[in-house]
Amino acid sequence: MAHPSSLNQQLINRLSGPDPELKENLTENWHQAMTKETTFREQLINQGLIKDEQYQKSLAAVIGLEYVETLEMLSPDYQETFTSLVPIRFAKRHLFYPYDYTANQLVFAIVSPWPESAYEEAARVLGQYEYSLVLTTEDNILAAINQGYDRSTGSAEEAAEVLVDDADLNYLDHFSSEETEDLLDAEDEEPIKKLMNSIIFQSVKDSSSDIHIDPGPKDTVVRNRIDGVLHYIARVPKQAHIPLVNRVKVMASLDISTKSQPQDGRTMILMAGKKIDIRVSIIPTVHGEQAVLRLLNQSQGIIALKDLGMPPKMAEKMESLVHQPHGIVLVTGPTGSGKTTTLYSALNRINAERKNIVTIEDPVEYRIAKYGQMQVNEKTGVTFSKGLRAMLRQDPDVIMIGEMRDSETAQIAIQSSLTGHLVLSTLHTNDAASTIIRMIDMGIEPYLVSSTVSAVLAQRLVRRICPNCKESYPVSWEEVVELELDQETDQDSFAGVLWKGNGCAQCLNTGYQGRVGIFELLMMDDKIRKSINKIADATVIRKIASEQGMKGIKSDCANKVISGVTTVEEMLRMTVSENDL
Repeated sequence: MAHPSSLNQQLINRLSGPDPELKENLTENWHQAMTKETTFREQLINQGLIKDEQYQKSLAAVIGLEYVETLEMLSPDYQETFTSLVPIRFAKRHLFYPYDYTANQLVFAIVSPWPESAYEEAARVLGQYEYSLVLTTEDNILAAINQGYDRSTGSAEEAAEVLVDDADLNYLDHFSSEETEDLLDAEDEEPIKKLMNSIIFQSVKDSSSDIHIDPGPKDTVVRNRIDGVLHYIARVPKQAHIPLVNRVKVMASLDISTKSQPQDGRTMILMAGKKIDIRVSIIPTVHGEQAVLRLLNQSQGIIALKDLGMPPKMAEKMESLVHQPHGIVLVTGPTGSGKTTTLYSALNRINAERKNIVTIEDPVEYRIAKYGQMQVNEKTGVTFSKGLRAMLRQDPDVIMIGEMRDSETAQIAIQSSLTGHLVLSTLHTNDAASTIIRMIDMGIEPYLVSSTVSAVLAQRLVRRICPNCKESYPVSWEEVVELELDQETDQDSFAGVLWKGNGCAQCLNTGYQGRVGIFELLMMDDKIRKSINKIADATVIRKIASEQGMKGIKSDCANKVISGVTTVEEMLRMTVSENDL
């Protein structure tokens, strides 16, 4: 096979097509890659010129290899053979994994055909000197490694069972603070360390948002939160609880000797090359210290407004709101309802090259290089209010406040809006109309609220039906009326069926996979402003907004039920009738 340097012109021609400007840009980046001693592929992807899939398909066409979209799981015996004989560090360093592996055939899925010596060595170790290659993306390779080596290392529950028969756990009170480069690379056989790695790995693999380590009188239960619902992971013997919590403390650089006071910390791990930011909270309870780990996948990136589940017209309104020169846009909902994600999706629509965007959060959940981001740290005196005052001296155009927790922060936000800044923030209220009254209760004059707040977006998260086991079931029109779904459809257009998930391995037998937002957007107008100035209650504001065309959260959820995105059970769990409000 020819060396890549002899193929660069063919590759550039194929990637650029008839666009001479792109061709010139690609050629320039080829020379830059040579200077930096990086690969042409990495250079183009880092510059955002080409997606990995596009590059790999072009490379496959030029060098005459097959390109594959997905990698299937190997049969258990051959998977175990590969993962036991080929070290994970070697597979990750050279980015390859078997695409097909049997007694008679060995096909490696790879990212780059060079150097061939790596694949020759792997084939030799596996006892097969004949092999072939197919191309795929780096994400596909890492996902296959992630899944393949995990299945070979056992579950968190198996790791916990080992501790039951461990004769001596005293030595586990002391741990090294050194972390491996990647969680999958961990070769340490210390039972507690292995257990903690398994818990984190399993939780990340299952797309969990939190890990709960809850001590009891006899043992400790470990659970993770998937799509808003807690699921059992493992039961840990009582004598292993303190070493397990100490392990968490070491990872988050907390004080192991402190047992009677709450502690907060954070750490970051790598898993299959992906950054996972972990926020740790530990509190003392009657049965021992309880730990909660919040998992934030930094590799996921910012989700577009339209992909959050927001109706198209509402997404357009939100985009217009973040392009206004001043005013306050509030997002409200309970903890864990995706408020910060929505704010960052909105901020992402602003040109950060032309405007100075600053944020103050606790913690900073999305790290964006082009924003000025401040972390709240009450130990050093950096509170929301003090940080916000300091930010105003940074000549900001747009200010994002993670949460309005007190009247002082709310007052500064109001003043910031009045002096020509666009302010985005969150509050904890049940619906959009209640947010207005909450601000007045925080000591803000009604006329200031009405003149500065541009809109309030209320939201929740409901679970999506698993697409793998989704099925319909018949529903009568009488049932539709009883569920108050008739306001979003009529008898003639209703298909007579709703949808649910049966449960499968892909969704851990829950019938759900992933979550989607449900929203209501209250846009301020003259009628609502007049009612606020009269200090009307939330019911009056809600009624006026409904007359002006605002659809409630339950209405949005009902639409998603009828269209088969979520279930009736989720709607009943997460929403209440507007009449009940």
